[in-house]
Amino acid sequence: MSKKEINVDLETITPLWTGDAWQENIKIRPSSLMGSLRFWFEVICYFMGILSKKDFDSKKGRFEEEVNQDEFKKKLKSNSTDVKSQIETLIEMNIPVPSIIFGTTGWRGLIEIKEIKPLYDYCFGNKLNLPGRICVSKVNENVKENSDCSKRSDKDWSVFYFPNPYFYGIFEVKFLVEEEILDSIFYPLLNFMDKYGYWGGKWNIGYGRLKAIEVKQNNDTKDDWKNNKKFNFSFENKKDEGVDLSKYLELVNSFDNLSQIQGSNDKNIKILCNQISNQNLKAVIKELIKIKAKERAKDKSNGGDTEKRHKIFGTTKKPPNNEDLLPQGSKILPYIKKENGNYVGGFLSIVDLLELYEGGERND
Repeated sequence: MSKKEINVDLETITPLWTGDAWQENIKIRPSSLMGSLRFWFEVICYFMGILSKKDFDSKKGRFEEEVNQDEFKKKLKSNSTDVKSQIETLIEMNIPVPSIIFGTTGWRGLIEIKEIKPLYDYCFGNKLNLPGRICVSKVNENVKENSDCSKRSDKDWSVFYFPNPYFYGIFEVKFLVEEEILDSIFYPLLNFMDKYGYWGGKWNIGYGRLKAIEVKQNNDTKDDWKNNKKFNFSFENKKDEGVDLSKYLELVNSFDNLSQIQGSNDKNIKILCNQISNQNLKAVIKELIKIKAKERAKDKSNGGDTEKRHKIFGTTKKPPNNEDLLPQGSKILPYIKKENGNYVGGFLSIVDLLELYEGGERND
């Protein structure tokens, strides 16, 4: 394989949290960043129809299939070692595309992180002076912080925790990317992450929105990387071919639209823009969380389905009717970007993923 070194400088729009199993966040963990890239790539592939429900492993919560090495070597034509032949063989073996790109048991993958290095005036701490937790009333407009706020949600209050320390600043990621997928997969994915994706964890409170401010390929500044917006799943480096993700993005005009689930052949990432603008990020995050908590409470008071509400808004518990599934993360996320010195907030919805969790067991 011939991998190119791609250096990407990323700047935090909102805090980056990549905590470990002990909830400690004292460094930026490569596995967390790679996990984010894989998740959003899976979303893209599923919404585009490259993946289907039968490819999804509900127990692992992702699209994955192990590579049988004996079968792989047997099918690999003429014992060829070139990447294109290996990819074609994996596709013939019905290995899902995310497993080919990011790896699985028996296959290393085509993208890896070599090094992560913080740059300039960065901080592991609470640079934005965010509260440790806030409570949002389910019955009025009241919001409380820290010691004034209960430690648990109840019938009157929703509680949101803000982990500290988090990373805030600029850092460099050195990727090693197989040349075969640079223009067809990697740069389009980086473009998506730059505009819509989330890195690390705690997306439910708006964390993980980053901006790519410089990209270098083999130490040469690559100014044209933003031109690579089309995914080419034939893995050929042809910039004039491929699938434009924009047709799978839908701008909506109300929060209710965010929770509407589309049909199997009409899945979209929904975006509700410009709900609030402020120079203070803390104010924007608090307002978006307040809106989201109100909408969840409204759904409950209107007799909404409990399991569906948990899947849409997130819960730390397993779905009540299927203990085989993992706890559900929120499918409606605070969506924050920066424009003209202000933080502009709205919401991003991936509720069309819910089709994956209907029926429980994987359909092999």
